[in-house]
Amino acid sequence: MSGESKSLRFGVIGCGGMATQVHCPNMAAIPGAKTVAYCDIDEDKAKALLKVHGGEYATADAGRIMEDRTIDGVLIQVGPRLHPQLVQAAAKAGKHIFVEKPIAVELSDALETVRVVEASGVKFIHGTCNRLAPMVKMAKRMCPDPLYSFCQCTDTVTNQACHNIDLAVNLFHESPLAAVYASGVQAWDLDPHLPVDSFSAVLTFADKSVHTYLQHGRAYNALMTKYHYQLFGKDRCVFLAKRFKECHLMKNLQSVERTWSFAGPDMDRGPFGYMGHYDELKELVDCIRSGRGNGTMTVRDAAYILAVEKAILQSTQTGQAVAFPEFLKANQAAFLSARS
Repeated sequence: MSGESKSLRFGVIGCGGMATQVHCPNMAAIPGAKTVAYCDIDEDKAKALLKVHGGEYATADAGRIMEDRTIDGVLIQVGPRLHPQLVQAAAKAGKHIFVEKPIAVELSDALETVRVVEASGVKFIHGTCNRLAPMVKMAKRMCPDPLYSFCQCTDTVTNQACHNIDLAVNLFHESPLAAVYASGVQAWDLDPHLPVDSFSAVLTFADKSVHTYLQHGRAYNALMTKYHYQLFGKDRCVFLAKRFKECHLMKNLQSVERTWSFAGPDMDRGPFGYMGHYDELKELVDCIRSGRGNGTMTVRDAAYILAVEKAILQSTQTGQAVAFPEFLKANQAAFLSARS
């Protein structure tokens, strides 16, 4: 653990769009933290970030950052197939970890990553940042125990479903997931490694509450933007609109009772943004400094999301509902049910 007065030093592994446009600028805005080393297989990208944000070196060798004892933590955003390898290497090297979503492509890799990270004792934050978005937090306060929820999302299953599944199973519905049923097709070739790239899924929880999730590929609804959420309680509906820029509370059939909205520009993902990108890195820094807790989006949460996604995909193939506790046991993942 680093001392309170010491500036925390981070290495950046993967210097593409998320590092360039989001994570490096946000880390630069956090007092007492800085990026000092940059790695990418295209070393020119690493050098470009070094030039913009300052630091000590750029490299094409991630091992150099792992072996650098002066580096406290790493920001990893290289694509999900390499996430397990790099997260495990960082944990074994004693580096605190932020990793972009999703944590892995294969559930077995995610499970091994959980074991390695937890054994290491390092702090870990998974990049399902929407859980920290101010309007998402407001929605949870306005409808803390929904009977029914619904969301829709466009784009790839691999890179987007994790956000909405996370909110359903790790935030909005607090009861354990009991069963999953889904139907889907491969219509746009967005996820060629998966059996489907679009689906309609129903998640039933132990308290009989239900979540319905529609993943609709490239069939984009511009009026709702990329994704939206609705929560239904006994006497209310909460509507998260415009990619979580707005939260609307309705308690009768005639009008919107309250509206909260983010007044800044669209796609603001900086320190005052509305999707939680700055907040996730600030959580990591705070956890390292305090030595307490592991932040909101834990490594078990990350693997649990992938397990739910795999259960959805299994249901699309078999045409049968999946009993989720049995699914976890069959995949040696039952330990994920014990989550903090």
